[in-house]
Amino acid sequence: MKKANEIISHLLSPFKEKIDTFRCLKKIIALMPKNYKKYITFMHYKGDTLYINVSHPALRQEIFYKRKMIFDLINLMHKNNMCIKLNPKKIVTLHKYSPPPKPPKDIKFYIKPAGNFEIKAKNEKIIKIFEEIKENLKGKYD
Repeated sequence: MKKANEIISHLLSPFKEKIDTFRCLKKIIALMPKNYKKYITFMHYKGDTLYINVSHPALRQEIFYKRKMIFDLINLMHKNNMCIKLNPKKIVTLHKYSPPPKPPKDIKFYIKPAGNFEIKAKNEKIIKIFEEIKENLKGKYD
């Protein structure tokens, strides 16, 4: 009988390379300075290019100028055998403007007056109970 870790590794083996790349990118973000971390929306590695998407256009330019810092982080991770497969030749920073969300429209709803309901019960005890409820509602909400 196989152990649980063998089954999971067998199921994840086709995605192992993508998962490792994703982990490496998360480590790079974690090692970056705090003022960069909070504006990075995601990183993507394709071919020999590392794409960094940011939420602020000024930071896009600043990261572009500080590419050497990111290359140094990647080289440091290579030396520690953390991310061997990640070896970008080029870093591209992206910013996509997204306007702030619009406030929701006012939702109008109408309340029917309480106590205006039809009693469709056939049992007399139930009819009496519903009539009492109807009288209580009419007294409170009229």
